[in-house]
This record gives sequence, structure tokens and C-alpha cells, in this order.
Amino acid sequence: MAMNRLRTFHDDKLVLFPEPGSFTSEGESTRWSNKDLDPVKRDRKKWEWYHVGGFWIAEGFNVAQMQTLSASVALGLNPGTALVACLVGNLMVTVPVCIMGYVGARFSINFPVIARASFGMWGAYIAMVIRAVVCVIWYGVQCSLGGNAVRCMVEAIWPSFKTWHLNSLPASSSITAPDLLTFALFWIISFPFLFLSIPALRWLFLIKMVLVPLFWVSLFTWALTAAHGWGPLFDIPNRIAEPWTLGYAFCTTIVASISGNATFAINMADITRYARNARSATIAQAFGLPIMITLTELLGAVVAASAQVIYGQVLWNPLTVVELFENRAGKFFAGFMFAFANIGTNVAGNSIPFANDVTGMFPRYMNIRRGQILCAILGFAITPWQIQAKAQRFLAFLNGYSVFLGPLVGILLADYLLVRKCKGYNVYMLFKPHGLYWYTKGVNWRAPVALMCGCAPLLPGLAHAINPALKVSRGILEFYTLSWLDGLVIAGLVYYLLYLAFPFETQSDEEDRAIEVIDGASADSVSNDDVENKGVDWSQVKL
Repeated sequence: MAMNRLRTFHDDKLVLFPEPGSFTSEGESTRWSNKDLDPVKRDRKKWEWYHVGGFWIAEGFNVAQMQTLSASVALGLNPGTALVACLVGNLMVTVPVCIMGYVGARFSINFPVIARASFGMWGAYIAMVIRAVVCVIWYGVQCSLGGNAVRCMVEAIWPSFKTWHLNSLPASSSITAPDLLTFALFWIISFPFLFLSIPALRWLFLIKMVLVPLFWVSLFTWALTAAHGWGPLFDIPNRIAEPWTLGYAFCTTIVASISGNATFAINMADITRYARNARSATIAQAFGLPIMITLTELLGAVVAASAQVIYGQVLWNPLTVVELFENRAGKFFAGFMFAFANIGTNVAGNSIPFANDVTGMFPRYMNIRRGQILCAILGFAITPWQIQAKAQRFLAFLNGYSVFLGPLVGILLADYLLVRKCKGYNVYMLFKPHGLYWYTKGVNWRAPVALMCGCAPLLPGLAHAINPALKVSRGILEFYTLSWLDGLVIAGLVYYLLYLAFPFETQSDEEDRAIEVIDGASADSVSNDDVENKGVDWSQVKL
């Protein structure tokens, strides 16, 4: 009796699709398909070009992005030179972001499904795990930053909150009672936003598109006015300590700027698969990303320079500056804007990618909403304030995670651009076991080999970044300064060479674009342009 009840609960409450999904035939496993994993249907593709372009206005504005220049100035770079390096990094990361976003929009598929083409049906789990692990950690860390913004708001209303039960928690907890409360408040406030579908999420970013530029101008104006100009920070010369050079510091800053958006080189397809038109969405991204991210980094430098004049010290964390505001209304509004901006950044940059990955790994039990809720719970459970307070080496590892993301992006780009020559994928076969993308027992061994080849040369540099006491050669450290780009090029090149040496089939018996629409349209009447511009209802398509 107990077993029957358990089985009934399992079937009724846990299993999303006990029957075969739209991409599985009767009797086949539903491991590879569910409604959130299948290509987006035409009626759900509601993101216009201005939603995608405006996404970068909203996404780029966050506390972490504003602090990008801090490490480079600590290395001895002048803020103006560091800003140029950031622009170079933003332009470099824009290229793969636009390409992968275009792929997602053109074929209406997300990252876990795209990864099947190059890694294989089972091999794609490697790519999903690489992304999912770091997303849940960053979700918690971003909640900590959001909690700091909420604290600014509460202190603006009740100034005594700054000392509320300040010493009630032991020092071993690594957090004060006010910080724990505001972290929990931000986590709770963020939770309802996890229930928004991605098509509905565009309205959140539209609101941010309006509010963020206004706040940017307000904060920029305050900084210049209060400091009576740019401040002395922008007048310091480049002072690079021996034995390093200006080139080393410049390249390190490029990687720091790339790292802030490197995940979107693989995340963007999760968003753009809801875009109505692939070409216009890609053009909007090409302008939106480098311009908006660089402006945010400029604002961070200007605020830090103003803090040097007003408060006597360079404060790179803008929330630390906001906490010192004497104007309570301005303090509340600034805290509110940073908190609101951080919600959108955390949802789009961490919870949605994590949800897509766990949906790709467990499609019978997980969907986007369940995945986002799981991400939020785990983000709280890992106690991110402990990580920030005590695990500096672990934070260094997270900041160096582009060592793994660069090679992953390189493999995806090489597969689409070089191996398939931009002809695209057989979308139906991406959901079929033992088909075109099954390779050897579900794994395209070339991709894991290329991934290891791209990561291995960078691991000594990453180890030194985590523990500076480790001695490595100067050549290794200089090579590590462009870790993301190095890994991308090496992994992509190895993958392509392995394909040339050990070729595999890239098309089915029929051409990838030859499809038959069940509702009566002929194969010739549906082309890649139709997929790109109108959005074919893939649930009604078969080969």
C-alpha cells in the first residue's frame, strides 16, 4: 500500500511528462525532451530587437560590473587606460555572444540543446555541469550584494538600523544581524520574479531600460558635481610594479572585463530563442553590449574618483559610497535602484541558465520554474556571506572560471562556424537518441578532448591566482593574462583538427534544412529563413 502511494505521488506530483513529449515517439524515453526544453513555438517568440538590445542596458548595470576597474587600478593602471582595456574586452566578448545568441534565435533552442550537437547527447552533460555549478554560487553572491542595497534603503528610513543587534551574532558567523536580515529580505523579494516566464520577463527589462539610464545620469551628475570634476584618481599615471609591464596589466584588465560577461557567450541562447527575428536581435546586441557595459564601468570609476575627494578614500564598491550618503531620500532611491537592478541581473544571469541546465539534465522532472526555485534555495543554503568573508581563494577561483568557459565557447563556435559551416543543425535530431548527434555511445569524444586541451595550459596560472604563494614561471602568468581568449582559440582549433582527422557525419540522409511539416506544408516551403524570421512550430515538424 505504501509503495503504491509513493508511486502515485511520483507520477502525479514529480513527473512532468509521463507520456512521450513532442520530440519523442511512442515508447521512447522522455529523457531528451520536455515543453521547456523543446524549441520555442512561434506564439511564444515575443522578444523584439529593442528587448534584446535593451537587455544589455538592464543587465550591464550592476554592482559587480562597476567594480571591474578596481583590480586594474590596484595593479597600477591609470583609470583611463583601464577603461580602454575594458572596452577592448567588451568588444571581444561581443562576438561570441552575438553568434551564440543568433544560433539560439535562429533555431529556437537553448544552450543545453546546442551543446548536444558538439558534445553528443550524453556528452552535453559535461557542458551543462560546467555552467550550472558556478551559476548557483553566483546567485548567492549576487543576493549578498542585493542585500547590501536593501540595507541602504532600510538605513535611509531608520538610521538606527545601522547598529540594530549589531553584536548579537558570533564572529564565526561572518555576518551581522542587519546584514543577515537584509540578505533574507532581498532573497524573499527576488523570489516572485522567478515565476515570470521568459517572454514575460521582457517587461521587467523594459522597466529597467527606462529607469537605469535615468539613474546612471543622476549618479554620474552627482559624482562630478560633488567632486567638482573628475577627481585626482583620473590624473594618476600608470605605475606598474616590477617585474610586470604595462602590457601585462592591460591584458589582465581585458580578461577581467571579459569575465564579467563570459557566461553570456553561452547563456544568451537561453534568452534569444524567444526573439522574433534573429538578425535584428543580433544587431541590437552588437551595439548594446559593448556600449552599455563600458558606460557602466566608466560610472564605477567616476564614483570611485569622487569618493576619493568627498570621503578621502577610493571606494570601488558603489554601495559603500551610498551608505555614506547624508541625504536620506537620495540614499533610499540609490539603494532601491541597485536592488532592483540586481534582481534582473541575478535572474537573467544566474537562475535562468541554471534552470535551463537542470532541465536539460533531468527533463522528466525539471522545468524552468522548478530549476529557478532550486537555484534560489541552493543560493541561500551555501551561505554566500561565508564564501565572501572566508573563502578568498574560492572567490579567486570563481573570478578565474573563464578558464573553463573560454574553451567551452570555442568548441561551440568551431562546431557551428567551421565544422557545419553555418548551415545549422538538424533540430529534430537534437532530441533523438541514437541519431545524428549520438556519436559514440552518446558522446562526441572530440569535444571533451578539445576541452581538456584548452583548459590544461591555463590551470597553472589559475592555481597561482588562487594561491599567489605558488611559484610559476613568468611566461605562464603572461599566457594566463588572456586566459579566456587563449582557451577559446586552443579548444576550437583542437576540435576542428580532430574533426578533420576523424570526420563525422554532419547531416542526415536528407539535408538538414529539408523538413516535412505535419500540417500539410511541403519540405520545400519551410527554409532556414522561415525558422529565423517567423519561427516554425517545431512541435509539428518531423524529418
